[in-house]
Order: sequence, then structure tokens, then C-alpha cells
Amino acid sequence: MKLQFVGTGSILTARMSASALIDGKVLIDAPNGSMKAMRRAGLDPSAVDICVITHFHADHFFDIVFLLLEQGLQQTRDRDLVLIGPEGFSGRVDQLFELSYPGVWKDIKGKVSPRYIEFGEDGGECSEGGYEFRALPMKHAVPTLGYLITDKAGARLGYTGDTVHCPSVDTLAAESSVLVLDTSFLKGRVGHMGLDDVETIATQRPELHLIATHLGDEVTRSSRPNIVFPVDGQSFDITPQGLQIGAPPAQNERPDHSTLGLPL
Repeated sequence: MKLQFVGTGSILTARMSASALIDGKVLIDAPNGSMKAMRRAGLDPSAVDICVITHFHADHFFDIVFLLLEQGLQQTRDRDLVLIGPEGFSGRVDQLFELSYPGVWKDIKGKVSPRYIEFGEDGGECSEGGYEFRALPMKHAVPTLGYLITDKAGARLGYTGDTVHCPSVDTLAAESSVLVLDTSFLKGRVGHMGLDDVETIATQRPELHLIATHLGDEVTRSSRPNIVFPVDGQSFDITPQGLQIGAPPAQNERPDHSTLGLPL
């Protein structure tokens, strides 16, 4: 499994808002500006076959319109675009598209063939495109899902989305090869985990590779060796045993997936 971060930041940072791409075709969250960020990184938004949304806040969802335009404005998909997320996903897309480009969605929808998989407050499971998806309820200001995504090789990526430290986070920590966590602040606050929460998990599970995302500017490092702080565009190879770090992209250059081959 190749994991590449489109963005790693929270809203009040120079980083792109948190978003990640698996194997070039599974997009986790579509925050404002993410399609432009993908293009700058040499990634093709039209190659996305599955989009997984954690929740409907703007910094996780508002570029869904531009993902759909990338998919259907100048082409017609030959297969469904699978959209996985919380209950109400379809209606939110209808509303946002009508606000953004009134009267356009009907034509784009016919070219994109979106197929929605919506999970309620208890989460759920599905299999799509060679991946197993397990959605778990998180604890945020609005209904939010975290995900365990498993590929055919058995690599298991956990992704919390925005949340405080809650039982579902611990479930992901127990079942993931690599866990990507909300690390918005130095100390957890209402709706978000902090570095203190992530370090607690790192201490409890020293064998587990943790990747911090949704980073505030003050969150830059930790003494825990199993916590990684990625930059926008950085890529990782994930195996059932953990991860390998790709070289961070050089400034003003497209990200390079140069695997170092060194386990953490």
C-alpha cells in the first residue's frame, strides 16, 4: 500500500488541509484546495476511484465538488465513482453543488456515476475496489467516522479523522499496521486530539507506527520514536508489518516516492 499525504495541516496553517491518497486511487477527505494540491504534486484527480469522507466540515469536504468536476467535466467515467462517508453524503453533495454551480450537477452526475455508501452513527463495513473498509464512530463536533482500510496484501491503515481520544481510536490502534491520527494541538481540546494523546498511544503501543496529521504549527516533534510528522506530499510504503518512509519532497518540486527502505 502506498500512502501519500496531499495535505497534513489544520485550518490555520500554511500546510494544505489534511488529506491522503492510497495507491493513487483511494482519496481520504477532499478539503478545500485539495484538487489543486494534487495537481501540483503530479497526482491525477481523475484517477480516483473511491473517495472516503470522515465528516462534512469544509476543511475535509468542500473540494468534493472539484473532485467531481475533475471526474466528469471533460470526460465520462466507465465505472462508478464510489463515495463512502457519513449518513447524508448524497444530499450534502447535491446541496454543495447547487450552491457552487447551479444547474450543473445533473450533467456531471450522469458522467461520473457516483455510488454512495453511507454509514450511520454505529459505522459499518464494505468491500470496494480490492480494499476492505471498516468505518468506526469518532467523537467530534459533528458526526465523524474513522476508518480501517485493508488491502489485498494485508496492510491495514487506520485513519482517525478529527476526534478526541475515544474508544474507537483505541480500536484502530489495536488493529492497524499504521495509524494516522488527528494531532491538532500540543494538548487535546474539545473535538480534537493533541500530541499528548498521541504520545500516550505511542507509549502504550511502541511497536505501532503512528503518523500525525491535521497538524497545528506548534506541533513539530516528539521524543517518541514511533511518531512520524509528515510534510505535504510525502509518501510512505505500508506493509502488514508497518511502514517505510519516502523522502520528503524538495521545495518547489513535485513529491518523489523515493523509499528509504529503513523501518522506523
